[in-house]
Amino acid sequence: MREPSKRVSGEVDAIDKEVRRRLELAATIGLDPQKLWPSYFGRSPCSAFELDAYLHEALRLPAIERGPDAVKNASAEQPARPAEQRSMNPERGGPGGPRKPDKEDALAALGAAGKSLLSPERAEEERLKSLHETDLLFTGPEETYDRVVAAAWKFFGVGAASLSLIAEDAQFFKSAIGPLREETPRIIALCTETVEQNAMLVINDTLADDRFASNPLVTGEPYIRFYAGYPLHGPRGWNIGTLCVIDQEPRTFSASDQQVLRTLSAVVQKDIDART
Repeated sequence: MREPSKRVSGEVDAIDKEVRRRLELAATIGLDPQKLWPSYFGRSPCSAFELDAYLHEALRLPAIERGPDAVKNASAEQPARPAEQRSMNPERGGPGGPRKPDKEDALAALGAAGKSLLSPERAEEERLKSLHETDLLFTGPEETYDRVVAAAWKFFGVGAASLSLIAEDAQFFKSAIGPLREETPRIIALCTETVEQNAMLVINDTLADDRFASNPLVTGEPYIRFYAGYPLHGPRGWNIGTLCVIDQEPRTFSASDQQVLRTLSAVVQKDIDART
């Protein structure tokens, strides 16, 4: 049997390192490598994008899933081309061929799961695209959302409740009860923080939190002292807004309170999912 060449051995080592790195990435972001990566993974020179996409269940790699022999057979099925044809390959941006798709165009297919792989500018572009696809912005009040916001306001006995949408430069309200501005600069909106951190945000006392103590919405109208918000997402998992409650006095927000806010948010989310 022929011994593998140094070049082939080097490629295999590089692939093994890449696989390990991707598996570590999956574990870090809470994915289950055992579920997403077959134990019989075949060694194949996959691109970094393909590996990331596979880990996020956005791409199947059929040859790999059939094992290493399939990879070898698939390669053998591809006829060799003359060097001059390979140099003219449109996928490589050869003369007369279309431009090779930007790497971020491919990564964007991962949706919000691939946010860390995109530039901040492209991630925001994709998030705004998701927001507009919901058709929630600038389309007026809707009974479904008004009913949920009213239920949150009444249940928690707070000064205000809202379903907010974070657009490019401002926060807008799809539904709101209480002394809230119709439009708030995004840079000072507390819901912006909820959208960016992708988790429930509870601020028991804004004046005791260095992030918000000097916020104009805290030191001035509507004088927010308590805030609790839960993120809502649009197509492809991008966070587009929040369901939130605020008060003009500091207060506690128990685990059961948090569960109620999650449940109300789930009602809103179900409707958003149904319309997109």
